Amino acid sequence: MSDRAQDATGRGFAIERVFEAPVARVFQLWTEPRLVAQWWGIRDCTIPHCVLDVRVGGRWRIDMLTASGALYRNQGSYLEVVENVRLSYRDEPDPEIREWAGNPPGQSRHTVTFTPDGMRTHVHFEVTLASAADRERLLALGMRGGWAQSFDRLGQLIDREANHAG
Repeated sequence: MSDRAQDATGRGFAIERVFEAPVARVFQLWTEPRLVAQWWGIRDCTIPHCVLDVRVGGRWRIDMLTASGALYRNQGSYLEVVENVRLSYRDEPDPEIREWAGNPPGQSRHTVTFTPDGMRTHVHFEVTLASAADRERLLALGMRGGWAQSFDRLGQLIDREANHAG
């Protein structure tokens, strides 16, 4: 895994991973609710609610329940959908999350690019936050680490599938 520290505007960060699965499968793992619910979120969480209307303008919502019992509602809308190539979506922070202390960050844009590498897939995940201050605040709260855990879980799911297939 590699992380770029900061984008040119000072509002973002990126994570890159290579997964041992073809592009079509990795894209499917990002776009089918029953599959997303198996890997999305931090270690030891569950996803009790996952609805994805994967089309430009379509809404998405993923509720993450942590092992400690905290519920985080995540939602937004899709901005760009290019099958097996790119997903871009808006994330609209839930104003009720206690970590915001009544002052939620602005909306962010998440862009996932899928690049084939033989039977593997290179994923470039870029988050652009509303401001540099939001970036610093969310990184301090562990946003990059949380996404790294999601990517770990995605890799583990792919590995389990490969082990069952072979």
